[in-house]
Amino acid sequence: METKSNSERSVYVKAVVCLVCFIGFFSIFAIPMGLGNALNTMMNTAYALLTGTVFYIMAIAVMAGALSGLLTEFGVVALLNKLLSPLMGPLFGMPGASALGMVSTYLSDNPAILTLADDKKFRRFFKAYQIPALTNLGTAFGMGLIVTSFTLSMGSNLGSDVWKAALCGNLGAIIGAIVSTRLMLSFMKKAYGTDLPALDDSCAGDEEAHVSHHKGFLHVLDALMEGGKKGVDMGLTIIPGVLIICSIVMILTNGRPAAEYKYAMVQQLSEDGIQILSSTGLIEIPDAENYIYSLEKDSTDAKWRKFGSEETDESTYSYLNGRHFETNDHLYVRIPSSDWGEAGSRYCIVLYKADETTKIVIPLTADSSSADSLYSGVIPEEPYRGNSGEGVGILPWIANLLSFILKPLFGFSSAEAIAVPVTALGSAGAALGLIPNFARNGLVQINDLAVFTAVCMCWSGYLSTHVSMMEVLGCREHTGKAIISHTIGGLCAGIAAHWIFVLVTLL
Repeated sequence: METKSNSERSVYVKAVVCLVCFIGFFSIFAIPMGLGNALNTMMNTAYALLTGTVFYIMAIAVMAGALSGLLTEFGVVALLNKLLSPLMGPLFGMPGASALGMVSTYLSDNPAILTLADDKKFRRFFKAYQIPALTNLGTAFGMGLIVTSFTLSMGSNLGSDVWKAALCGNLGAIIGAIVSTRLMLSFMKKAYGTDLPALDDSCAGDEEAHVSHHKGFLHVLDALMEGGKKGVDMGLTIIPGVLIICSIVMILTNGRPAAEYKYAMVQQLSEDGIQILSSTGLIEIPDAENYIYSLEKDSTDAKWRKFGSEETDESTYSYLNGRHFETNDHLYVRIPSSDWGEAGSRYCIVLYKADETTKIVIPLTADSSSADSLYSGVIPEEPYRGNSGEGVGILPWIANLLSFILKPLFGFSSAEAIAVPVTALGSAGAALGLIPNFARNGLVQINDLAVFTAVCMCWSGYLSTHVSMMEVLGCREHTGKAIISHTIGGLCAGIAAHWIFVLVTLL
């Protein structure tokens, strides 16, 4: 009777602890964002991941599965295993066949290796302890081609030497992959031993006995279709992991919504600030500069330049679908008193989004340190709206606390650059999206680009994908070890890329 009472008490304690932990964790989102916005952001982020990421991954898995089925059916994987084992064994501790997984993920994304791992003809080259390490190996090369192409495209911002950054970044990612894979293998050897095969004898025998009923082109088509079906299964299996884990990671990584506006309109108001006396038309906002001058009533024509600069050349400006503003950014407007001067007038600037209907009104105040006709306004904090892509920015905040360690190790040119590798924890694509703006503002240099290439390629959003990948491989209990190994591997990749770049520049 006493045992039953203790058992019930234990259940209640677990329930209370669970509720406290859940409420505490959810409060991290709900307090700054608001309960309704936090829930909407979670749902919208999950939906965006489902439609924009999961289906993309499924497409990759289907195509990679078809290629895998073809190459394994006709013995290409066996040939690669024979030829590349002398290289892959000493470097990664993996069979030569794993090189196919590296290539497939480099050309696409992390989960491409899963369809290979699900193929019994591929698996038979591995020991049981090597299968979980495929997650680390594949992730280290995920999106490699996309990241490298992006790095090379930054030549217009950082100069023609970006090829050095791409080269050093790829070398750094290889070093990170070796460290991550080797660490994971050391963990798995303790869990599985070194002799247990990944495929038992009965499965191997069944696979060897399998003979296609078709010949010629139909044999090829049969291999492609069978492999593609496995890709569909992979795509469905990863949905829970991607939606749950990636949503949380993205909300922890992203910050407040960005203030994005495409048009500006300067208005002259009556003394009471109610009646609009006159205004300009919609003035298009360029991708840089914060000072408007030479503006006229009822006109969309105005000149822009950086406040405090005498440069007036507009040839380098570009006009995008929207300009991102930071909270507390200043906009300056010089209003010609000959045309606009009227006793008791007030002025404001109205910023419009690309749809020309959503707007924000910013009062302009006279700049007492300059001429009477110079006014300035401050961009307010953008409110949470419950949209996808919003978050609380906890991970970047933690990274800033550790910047005194990370900045010397990676050789970053500015503290802001730390945001790129931190964002790469959840999404390499989102991390790449930060770089052009940093480059325009002079916050990153080519050395930083080398580190970004290595880290974005090696990590490639592993916090978002490792859970689902380990689930598919049937190794969920070892997910923590995979994440720890890959965290260390990514740090090594960034450090290696930095020092390789230093060495290259000295040669």
